[in-house]
Amino acid sequence: MQDDRNKKIYWDENHNVQFDFSNASDVFEPHDLANMYSEYLSDVDFVIEDKEKLICLEYKNGNIKNAKNPEALKQKTDTEVFWKKIAKKFYGTMFLVWACNKNQAEKTVQYVLLLECNPGLDNALKKRFVMKMVRQLPFKYNSQNKIHKRVIDDFCLVDFNEWREKYPQYPIYNMECSEV
Repeated sequence: MQDDRNKKIYWDENHNVQFDFSNASDVFEPHDLANMYSEYLSDVDFVIEDKEKLICLEYKNGNIKNAKNPEALKQKTDTEVFWKKIAKKFYGTMFLVWACNKNQAEKTVQYVLLLECNPGLDNALKKRFVMKMVRQLPFKYNSQNKIHKRVIDDFCLVDFNEWREKYPQYPIYNMECSEV
């Protein structure tokens, strides 16, 4: 949900976390379009375009204030259903990206899952989840001559600290504290 169009400030659905995409060339929220056909389409939270890449950002946070079951998200990550839903969000989003004529410059496409859960994920578990996602995402299309659009170049699974290191130009603020 956008707060200020000119500044490109957005909120998560619970209004706990603020995303500052002011340094982005463009930000696309495919949610309303995907909801028109929600039985068939899923979407990521934000599509951020900068000079070099298109970042499809899906945000999941199990560490929100007053969470009834803070371990629930971590438990979900152990199921195939969760990872299939995360993959489906990318496919639906890219359909909408192409339908809306986004990424005309054919920039690198990254899919980033920003995941905060309690307890957190260790590096071995993250690596296992990334490999699971790589098998579900359409990386094989990159080698097909019939495919003329950029599909996907990279998948990243990060927490808040890794996001801050990897994407310092897009700060995230937890409104209960300071910057996360």
